[in-house]
Amino acid sequence: MAVYISSLDVLNFRSCVSTSLQLTSFTPLVGLNNCGKSNCLTALQWLVRKAKLGVEDFHEPTLPVQVMGTLRGITEADLAVLEQKHRKKIEGHVRDGALMVRREQQVPGGDTELTVMNPDTGDWEPNPTGIDNAISALFPDPIRIGAMENAEEDASKAKTTTTIGKLLASMLAAIQEQHEEALTPHLAAILGMISAEGGDRFKELGRIDDSINRKISDLFPGIHIKLDFPVPVFNDLIKAGTVKVYEGEGRGRAFGSYGHGAQRAIQMAMVRHLADLKRGAAAAGGVTLLLVDEPELFMHPFAVEQVREALRALSEAGYQVVFSTHSAQMILAKDAKNALLMTKKHPEGTKARPRMQSVVEQLVDNPTHQLQQLFSLTNSSQILFADKVVLTEGKTELRLLPSIFQLVAGKTMGQSSLAIVAMSGVSDTRKSMEVLSALGLPACAIVDLDFAFRQATKHGFLQADDPDVAACKNVLARMAGAGLVSLDGALPCKGIQGPASKAFELLAADDEAKPHIAALIQKLRAQGLWLWGAGAIEPHLGISEKSEHAWLSLQVRLESEPLEDCCSDADGIRSLIEWLDAPPAVQPA
Repeated sequence: MAVYISSLDVLNFRSCVSTSLQLTSFTPLVGLNNCGKSNCLTALQWLVRKAKLGVEDFHEPTLPVQVMGTLRGITEADLAVLEQKHRKKIEGHVRDGALMVRREQQVPGGDTELTVMNPDTGDWEPNPTGIDNAISALFPDPIRIGAMENAEEDASKAKTTTTIGKLLASMLAAIQEQHEEALTPHLAAILGMISAEGGDRFKELGRIDDSINRKISDLFPGIHIKLDFPVPVFNDLIKAGTVKVYEGEGRGRAFGSYGHGAQRAIQMAMVRHLADLKRGAAAAGGVTLLLVDEPELFMHPFAVEQVREALRALSEAGYQVVFSTHSAQMILAKDAKNALLMTKKHPEGTKARPRMQSVVEQLVDNPTHQLQQLFSLTNSSQILFADKVVLTEGKTELRLLPSIFQLVAGKTMGQSSLAIVAMSGVSDTRKSMEVLSALGLPACAIVDLDFAFRQATKHGFLQADDPDVAACKNVLARMAGAGLVSLDGALPCKGIQGPASKAFELLAADDEAKPHIAALIQKLRAQGLWLWGAGAIEPHLGISEKSEHAWLSLQVRLESEPLEDCCSDADGIRSLIEWLDAPPAVQPA
């Protein structure tokens, strides 16, 4: 893309005590309500368009508000559109196509000051004359759509402070240029008919004037009146315009007679048109900032997809799109890598967790696979809004744990800010936990007993020569000698007992193996892994198969019967729920 803002640092602005954002052409801001997403959009807007901040905009009124941004992609063509005197002042501060600027306001209600960084010294230098004009040339007026903005007023009135007001103002110049000359004689004719000084005033107006003046002369001789009806100038006619909505060939209806969804859809369509107008007026590499709070607001699911694709298309056509959202539909798996997960904790204020793309590239050899695994649409709806992630490979856990959690804890997993996510396989457990941890998302995993033997040592959760693993392998060898299980080397395989998983269930029931399995449970529990001591979740629940019928049957029973009557190991299941619901730093072993 052309010139864009690649980074933003915000100090002391509302909830942004010290907030850093890494931005791309299409950046979703994701987080719970009241975590500061809208404040970040406003800070970005303030950087490129100065305005005086009030006391409510200062987190700490005794400290200044500062917003720093890095403008990247500046080329010779971009500098060429600037006035020569302005260009000379700033081109020395551009290094490798980047310019760092800082807007600052010392006190509420005070003046703002823009400074630029000297790339040679790293110092912020006083505002070179024309830097505001230069930024205006590179960045046309930002388009900002608020979450609870009055869409009816915005789409039907030409107030310059509204989004659609800007649209009508942009349209006005072209309309005026093409049609003002033709319309002016008609307005002048009307003026002559109804104004006080008109040469062709309606006779009825004269008769009314005469009647009133006779009454005035009785009270105050020497003065008289004429009725006057000002005729609007061309601009006034345009500003009086409204939007009517038509369905088929029927009569137009007022914009406000439609629901919020239709209003929002029309608003977003007009925003796209405004963006097209702005794009045409931009500088050589100029970019229109499109800042949107919750673009999915009032939209049905299909419409959300259309809005998402419209914003994406704009981001690929010279607009830098930054938006806040609560909807996973607004973020495809390919977008999740650049999404910023926003949090707010006292006293640190609003923070952005590291970008997924950066973290995954640092930790994973195959980042595309890991992104697809962790941040597919199904997963992102959970992960992007969670404070802790529960990884599991089993379908039974995915089907039943949400219901069991609510039954035991008295609240949903969502109310506990827990996300339960399926892994493609336990071989991803270590990397998945590392990625999530680097994102600032604590993670734990639920694994079957075979994990301790097949994956735990391979990925460093257990030592290669772990004595409890070795002891269990000796038990398996004894069981194989007795014809109870089939082994491939030292570990179970499909055979006498049926599937390999059945062999681990038989191992778990062996008295000699039980203390060693208990020791393995404690070792892995301390590292955030819940190991099923009976082999898998099914024996703890008391179901014999992994099937929709078995899951539904148990779920129906859980709705009407106590956990103890439904599960073989109710105490073990309760312990799991307590472990999951504990704060990440204090999970009980």
